[in-house]
Amino acid sequence: MDVRRVLVLAAVAALSAHGLAALPATVADHVPRAAAVARAAVPAAVPAAAAAPIAHVARPGHWSVVVDGWYIELDGVAGVHSAAPERAEPVPSLLSPYDQLIGKYAEESGLDWRFVAAVIYEESHFEPNSVSEAGAYGLMQVRPVAAREVGEVSFQEPEANIRTGVHYLQRLEREYAAAGDRHRQALMLAAYNMGLAHVQDAQTLARRFGYDPLRWDGAMDVMVSLLEEPQVYQRAPNGYAHGRAVVEYVDRVLRRYAAYRRDLPAVPPGHIVQTAAAVP
Repeated sequence: MDVRRVLVLAAVAALSAHGLAALPATVADHVPRAAAVARAAVPAAVPAAAAAPIAHVARPGHWSVVVDGWYIELDGVAGVHSAAPERAEPVPSLLSPYDQLIGKYAEESGLDWRFVAAVIYEESHFEPNSVSEAGAYGLMQVRPVAAREVGEVSFQEPEANIRTGVHYLQRLEREYAAAGDRHRQALMLAAYNMGLAHVQDAQTLARRFGYDPLRWDGAMDVMVSLLEEPQVYQRAPNGYAHGRAVVEYVDRVLRRYAAYRRDLPAVPPGHIVQTAAAVP
């Protein structure tokens, strides 16, 4: 137990009856306490696959597009037409068969596809039929309540599951828009894992103790952990939460995301960045 958490726990024990009375008791006195979850080793990021040979390569200084089965090379002055190959080469995957779907919905929602991929790895290891004891389903371990919150009805098929999970992450990003990048991502992950209501309980504690409720490191990570302490969770509106396990979850996802950012491109192979409407 580090010094910071000892001090905060001491502050909890010393809270006045008036201070603790502000948090209504909604949880029984004998809620089982969770064991601390051991830090999971994060394997190294999957190295990028070698690019497949491209049948048609634009000349240096040129760029090309495909329109109605024709390659058109442009140098800013004129177009040169040549027949397109009959069969396109397969696009390699970097992490999973779902890279392009992740890229598609991440881009639409303004998220980094590598961040979404790090969440999916932690949630399901890219297993589309994964189901948790809590009823979370699929690649992104979507729960029905989260799907309803973003207006999704069906979320079991892989593409629908990715779309739903990404839309929920987008909703959480808006919730913590005022936080700095790392802190915002950490708060998003905590809410994705434990639920928005528990994070709100932890933010209430942060304000009571004089911590920044939008700062993760050295503030909210400690407050989230306190939701396992009986003198806290018994008076928290939403009760007990596996706080320490959530802190470990956030740390694993952020470390994996940092590795993916280091080793993987900003867009997955074969993904077309939507920058402008197609010309008819």
